[in-house]
Amino acid sequence: MKAKKRKVKLRTKMNLLILVNLLFVLVLFIVTLSLIMVHREYDETGSNALSVAKTVAGLPEVVQAFKNPNPSPFIQPIAENIRKESGAQFIVVSNMNLIRYSHPDRSQIGKHMVGDDDKQVLSGHGSITMAKGTLGYSIRGKYPVFNEKHLQIGVVSVGFTIENIWKKLTSLILEIIGIGLVALVVGLLGAWILSGHIKKEILNLEPYEIAFLTQQQAAILESIREGIVAIDTNGKIMTFNQEAKSMLAQNTEELIGKSITSILPSSRLNEIIEEGTSHYDQPMIFGNSLVVVNRVPVKMDGEVIGAVASFRDKLQLDQMDQRLADIGQYVDTLRSQRHEFMNKLHLISGLIQMKEFDLVKDLIEDVHHEQQNVLNFFLAKVRDPAIVGVLIGKMHRAKELGIGLTISEDSEVSEICPHRETVLTILGNAIENAVEAITIAAKERAAAMISVYIKEERDQLILQVSDNGPGIDPELGDQIFADGGTTKGEGRGFGLALVSRLVSRLNGSVVMNSSSEGAILQVSLPGRDKDG
Repeated sequence: MKAKKRKVKLRTKMNLLILVNLLFVLVLFIVTLSLIMVHREYDETGSNALSVAKTVAGLPEVVQAFKNPNPSPFIQPIAENIRKESGAQFIVVSNMNLIRYSHPDRSQIGKHMVGDDDKQVLSGHGSITMAKGTLGYSIRGKYPVFNEKHLQIGVVSVGFTIENIWKKLTSLILEIIGIGLVALVVGLLGAWILSGHIKKEILNLEPYEIAFLTQQQAAILESIREGIVAIDTNGKIMTFNQEAKSMLAQNTEELIGKSITSILPSSRLNEIIEEGTSHYDQPMIFGNSLVVVNRVPVKMDGEVIGAVASFRDKLQLDQMDQRLADIGQYVDTLRSQRHEFMNKLHLISGLIQMKEFDLVKDLIEDVHHEQQNVLNFFLAKVRDPAIVGVLIGKMHRAKELGIGLTISEDSEVSEICPHRETVLTILGNAIENAVEAITIAAKERAAAMISVYIKEERDQLILQVSDNGPGIDPELGDQIFADGGTTKGEGRGFGLALVSRLVSRLNGSVVMNSSSEGAILQVSLPGRDKDG
């Protein structure tokens, strides 16, 4: 099995990178400065040597000594004194034949000068050269000696050996290297502090961990059924997930980096950044949808750095509420059925104890006949099991309340009803509204009736729920299909609004006819496709 490659930590990478950069800069700096110092030292040494040579050549004692048959005894002491004071390694005075009259090594006096660098000085001009002599390589300053008639009578050569120059340079370079090492240590300390600060800023995460979290969060954002929008303090969009794009009908346009006000002027996210407070379950128009929005500020170290809004289509939420309400109704229906059949069982038990077997038989046959008729009707006319379940449940609930609920014999639905979820929601809301209307009106229970008609045709699905209740309050008018359009009290009036939005989404139509004799809800939905 191949061993897993160990990842280098971000802090280690940063420290190594800064170390390499510091070393490169320091080496470049030391080499450059050393080269500058070497060139400068060579130039200064040459100029110093030439200056000393010129001084010696201009001394009257030296010029006068050339008149003697043997100038050496006169020139040697003068040259040595000046050599010691100037720090030169040698001061050599010679005649035009380059025969020495002075030299630090007395054995070299009277011998010919070496180095082959005397051409310029013999022509009467000073020169700075580097050559190898009896004392090794040296920087030499040479100057001609002139008599009173300005005729050249000799040469003065002053030299500083390369070895002594480098001794001086080495100590200076070592000092520079020492300073550079101190700078390197300080730089590494700064790198360690900086890398620690950066790690803290990114919550001590490694790059691969940040990449994983980014991909994970992107997957989460795209998987949830809510639209998510996030902005920074400048109002620029930082996150806009696919669900939000679908709600806004902008699936292809890139929205990241755009101003939130240009995309969603009513988002109020800029207010969240300014106020720093959260808003929950607020209604808002998002594209063509009515949504419920939550807005919260994003904070770091107590400072607001952005804002996030999550949207959920109110229609979807209403459908979920309706499904939960239907579940509750199913429970109530089961309870009422249990109660009804327990009563019949008690009756049968009593009749058996009284030995009224004929009555028991008639009762059982009546119940069986009633249930068989209902079952035969649904098997023949309304064959979708989900639709049947809702209708039977509502029939039992209405019966328990003393209300007659009938299904028109002209009704007809296939085994898979078109737009089943929408139909179930419409039936549940419409029948429940009718039950409540009749119950509140407190009319004679024997006359309380609700009728349901549902028919599937080739091009449309017709659904009608009618009742003989008191009808709709005329004051509501066109508001009957708006959220909260009701006289039942606060928090009610969403059933017909939900029905209206469901029908509109399917390009259907919904009409409510109402009078004092009752109300009729008529819904028309597109039928099954020809190929469906």
